[in-house]
Amino acid sequence: MMMKKITNHIVCLLIYLFIVIVFFFGSQSFSGKNDFLLSQANHIINVEHDKKTTERFNAWEKLIFHSLGKETSEKLKLVNDFFNRMKWSDDKELWNKKDYWATPIESLIRNSGDCEDFSIAKYFTLLAMDIPEEQLRVTYVILDNSQGHMVLFYYPDDHSEPLILDNMRNDILKKSNRPDIKYKFSFNDDGLWLKGNYSSEPDEENIIKKWSEMVERIKQE
Repeated sequence: MMMKKITNHIVCLLIYLFIVIVFFFGSQSFSGKNDFLLSQANHIINVEHDKKTTERFNAWEKLIFHSLGKETSEKLKLVNDFFNRMKWSDDKELWNKKDYWATPIESLIRNSGDCEDFSIAKYFTLLAMDIPEEQLRVTYVILDNSQGHMVLFYYPDDHSEPLILDNMRNDILKKSNRPDIKYKFSFNDDGLWLKGNYSSEPDEENIIKKWSEMVERIKQE
């Protein structure tokens, strides 16, 4: 997944400042700070990108702001539906790389990605909508046809069965209702969960190296 031209760094910085402020300070404290950031981001997007890209970013901002008071189930549905409208493309076609994990900004600008890009975009968007990080895990699974696939798991509480947000379908089902997938491992910024383990552990073998690389790119945008 490699773009011919690097995405505008100012756009990425402003949008990610927006996400970080929402996540760490909450919607009430953010309400007085968003006007400048979003107006500047929207201005740059309008100048640097076409109308459809601008419309996608505007829709993404509205999705986050207008859903902060909604029930969690509705947030999950809105985010799953929003990103599932993106086109699926493999990394070679989109970025000219064998394996590339795009940031949400990169996916939004291209309006395209593969399964990990869908899951990453949903993860960060739900964080911005006040879903606690400990309830979200990007999860690698194996499909019935033995193909690897990435989805987003949402855990209602510590001991509950996860719900699955999947780019291949719009319904959000419990894991027990998805016999077509087999869990391999999951992760978020807090750690890595291997098959059969109920507590996170260090990623000593760089199983999620691409995740770390993607997070570092976010910090540099």
